[in-house]
Amino acid sequence: MKINEARPYVVKNLPYALNPRSIAVVGASRYKSKVGNKVVYELQKWGYKGKIYPVNPRADQVLGLKAYHTLSDIPDEIDLVFVAVPAHLVNSIVHEAVKIKAKMLVIATSAFKEIGRGELQNDITEYCREHELPLIGPNLVGMGSPYMHFNCGFIPYLPVPGPIAMISQSGANLLAALGTSQEENLGMSFFVGLGNKADVDFSEFIEYAEADPHTNVLSIYIEGLDSPEAFVKSCQKCTKPIVVIKVGRSQIGVKAAFAHTASENPETDEYYDSIIKEAGAIRVTTWQEFLDVSLALGYQPTLKGDNVVMITNGGGAGLLSCDHFERLGMPLHELKDISPLLAARIRAYMPMFGSPLNPVDISGTASVIQYKGAFQQALRDPKVDGVLGAICPTAVTDVLGVAKAAIEVYESTKELGKPFLMICQGGAECAEAIKLLREHGIPAYKTAEQAVNAMVALRKAAKK
Repeated sequence: MKINEARPYVVKNLPYALNPRSIAVVGASRYKSKVGNKVVYELQKWGYKGKIYPVNPRADQVLGLKAYHTLSDIPDEIDLVFVAVPAHLVNSIVHEAVKIKAKMLVIATSAFKEIGRGELQNDITEYCREHELPLIGPNLVGMGSPYMHFNCGFIPYLPVPGPIAMISQSGANLLAALGTSQEENLGMSFFVGLGNKADVDFSEFIEYAEADPHTNVLSIYIEGLDSPEAFVKSCQKCTKPIVVIKVGRSQIGVKAAFAHTASENPETDEYYDSIIKEAGAIRVTTWQEFLDVSLALGYQPTLKGDNVVMITNGGGAGLLSCDHFERLGMPLHELKDISPLLAARIRAYMPMFGSPLNPVDISGTASVIQYKGAFQQALRDPKVDGVLGAICPTAVTDVLGVAKAAIEVYESTKELGKPFLMICQGGAECAEAIKLLREHGIPAYKTAEQAVNAMVALRKAAKK
C-alpha cells in the first residue's frame, strides 16, 4: 500500500527486525520439513543471541525450546513476531501481535494479493498501520545480518560480513546473492526480503541503511514501485550509493511480477528510468551487473575523474576493456594525455616490447615485481583517478603472487582515495586470486566487461 514518505515510527522500529532481543515464531513446527521449524533451527544454528519463543498450539517443545500455545502466553516482551502459518490464520495472529505490543511483525506466509486476495492483505495492512505495528511481507523468505549472527527465515546460510545492504522483493534472487556471497566473498551488512511489500517500504529500509554503520552501499531489487515519491525522497536524503535493478520490463514480465509478489507496473519502463535517475540511484539491467557494481561501490571510493589507467599482461583484456569503456561513454585516455611523465616511469617495469599507451601492456612475461612497480607508479601519480589491473595466466605468470602484490600496493595507497579494481581471466588459479583479492577489499572480476561496468558505476556515484 502506498505511502508518501518514510514513516518515522517504522524507521524507528526497524532495528527490531534485524537485531531483536526476542523473537516469537508463530507456526514453529516439530517437523523438519516445515518452514516454522526451519526458522527456529536457523536462528539457533547461526548463533542468534536473543530469546526464541516457539508458538504452536499443539506442542509443548520445539527443537529443545519451551513452546507456547499463543503469543499471549509468552511471559516476556516480544520485539519481533515471525508468522509462518496458513493465510487464513494470519489475521488473528496479527491482532494478537498488536495486543502484546510487539515492535515488528514479519509474515512469511504466501497466498495473499499475488493470488487475488488483495482485500485480505489490505485489511491486515490497514490494521497494522492503525496500531503502528510495522509489517514486513507477506510472502517473503526472511532477513538477516552476519554481524548480528541473525538468520531469520527459511534461509540456509548467512552471507560473509561486508558493506552491501541488499533489499529485495525476490526471495529466490536474494538466496542466490547469499550463495554468491559465500562462494565469491560478496560481503553483506544485512539483507531483507520484502515479498509483497504490503506495508514496510523500500524507502524505510533505505533510511535504516543510511544509519547502519556496517553499510556502504544499498543494493535494491525492485519488482514494483508503488510509492515512488517516498522512494525518491529517501534516496535523495541518503549519502551512500544506491544500486537498483528494476525488473518487469517485458510484457510478460509485468504479468509475472504480479503473480510473484503482487507487484503492479502500470507505468512504462522509461518512467522507472526517470524515477531512478531523479532519486540519484544507479540503475543496472542484469543480475551479474547488479552484483558487480554493488561489490565495487561497497568496497571502493568513488572515481573522482575520468583518468583511469589500465595495467595488464594481456593485450586482449586491454582491448575488450577499451571497447567497453567507450561503449559506456567513458573512453580511456592515453598515458601521455593523463600525465606526461607517467609513461616513462612505468617503462622501468616492462620489457622494450611492452606498450606504454593505455591500457599499459607490460607483456605476458610480466613478473610480480613488474606488476607491483607499475601499480605503484599509476596509483601514486596525482593525475590518475583510478587503476584497473588485469591478469592473464601465461605459463610464467605467478597469478597469486600478482594478487598479493596488488593487495600490498592497495594497502599502502588507501589514503589516496583512488579506486583499484582487478580482472583475473583464467582457471582455478584466477578463481583463487579473485577470492583472495576480495577478502582484502579489492573488487576482482572474471571478465573485462564486469570490471569496466563497475569502474563506470564508481564514476556515476561520484557525480551524484
